[in-house]
Amino acid sequence: MFSNWQKKRARARALERRRTAHHDLPDAPSGLVSHFPDEIWPGVGAVVAGYHAVNSEIDPIRLLETFHCEQARLALPRVEGPAAPLAFHQWLPGDELETGAHGIATPHADAPQLTPSLLLIPLLAVDERGFRLGYGGGYYDRTLSALRATGQVTAVGLGYDIQRIKKLPVQRHDQRLDWIITEKGAYRFA
Repeated sequence: MFSNWQKKRARARALERRRTAHHDLPDAPSGLVSHFPDEIWPGVGAVVAGYHAVNSEIDPIRLLETFHCEQARLALPRVEGPAAPLAFHQWLPGDELETGAHGIATPHADAPQLTPSLLLIPLLAVDERGFRLGYGGGYYDRTLSALRATGQVTAVGLGYDIQRIKKLPVQRHDQRLDWIITEKGAYRFA
């Protein structure tokens, strides 16, 4: 078991690596589309929850637009409370967004809520076991736990290849990803 200060140090190192990749690899988001595996490609009507990229997160918009063109239903997250799982509200490319919690652009609260079968997740780092390092709020861990308790969801981290590392500090509540997709490839976790 690792302590919070170890995670804090890991976050600082990971954030610097991600900033460098974001600066050096402006075309990396195109790789997300070309490397996304057929076996988890969403079918017609499937609900895909993405995110609105902030800071140096790899931008999923091209991937989401591609899914939309192939008739998947899209959603973006809204923070419902500091200890609650995320809620996913319908979103279409071009929809107006509002500023939500932590300054993140989100769909309006009156947009229909959807339950995703495919969840795209930003990250600071991911290890060989599929454990993800985020900002520390626990939103995606709570969300994955809740979604997995009620149904089938595939959790896919999106990031730069340099964000893949050997081992991260992990705590009991941390949820594993099923896949990581980067500008270089797709990697499945056992």
